[in-house]
Amino acid sequence: MTATRARKSDPHRCPECDAAFEVTYFDDRQDDRAQLPMTTAEAACPACGHARSLTLPAGAERTLVVELSDGAGADEGGGG
Repeated sequence: MTATRARKSDPHRCPECDAAFEVTYFDDRQDDRAQLPMTTAEAACPACGHARSLTLPAGAERTLVVELSDGAGADEGGGG
């Protein structure tokens, strides 16, 4: 039986232009999250192109999507 892939979404705010954006990716982790590897990836602000590093579960960087958001709920640090 194949597990359903979980789509995760994290709010971010660009430190250069202050645009709010969402970073979404597939998170295939199931259990024992602390034992699974993490990786870093670059995400560019969709408004100005300023890049920032993100920490994601290994493999998630291949499914990364970055889109402008309406700004509701976006935080200053973006969780990473």
